[in-house]
Amino acid sequence: MSHAARQLADTLRASLPADFDRLPETDLTELDRLLRAALTRRGDNLDAAIASSLDFVPRLMRPAVKKALGL
Repeated sequence: MSHAARQLADTLRASLPADFDRLPETDLTELDRLLRAALTRRGDNLDAAIASSLDFVPRLMRPAVKKALGL
């Protein structure tokens, strides 16, 4: 398994299908880059959603809610 394939498998946290062995290194590297970018965007979106949802929690309850959510 190539370095790019190992890195992509690590990003996915799963083994790659057998057909991925036929992909060139550049494609595997690009897939890994795109996947990492998508994961970062998803994390940012989730953080923003959590922050905006706290606006619906009464101000005095926010510290307890944040603690319960691990924020």
